[in-house]
Order: sequence, then C-alpha cells, then structure tokens
Amino acid sequence: MSYEVYGPYLPLLMLITFIGLFIWVLLPGNRKRFDEASKLPFADEDENENESSPGEGSTGTDITNNGRNEK
Repeated sequence: MSYEVYGPYLPLLMLITFIGLFIWVLLPGNRKRFDEASKLPFADEDENENESSPGEGSTGTDITNNGRNEK
C-alpha cells in the first residue's frame, strides 16, 4: 500500500482519535486519577519538608529549598 491509498483517511483517523481522547479526559470517573497524577511532581517536595528540621544548614534554612519558600 502506498500513501495515495491510505493518505486521504489519515485526517479522519486523527480527528476520531482526538475526539476519543477528549471524551476520555472529560469523563467524570477519571477525575480522581487525573487529580492524583497532577500532584505527583510535588510529592518529593512534601516529603523533604516533613523530614527536615529547622536547624539544618548554616543559615537555619533547609539546603534543598535554598530559601525559596520563605517570603
């Protein structure tokens, strides 16, 4: 098969795939799983804050956050 045979159907296939993914993302049953996945990048930061004590480092701040959390 060549591109001339299946090429005209690629936009239709991509549109069906996009609509399917769009519906899958918006289904209410997937909300909890997506909310948990959205918090994964911050999971390590929460563990580091719980493990450190305020007396670490020479300035009294945790070395890993470099004082970014202080305002």
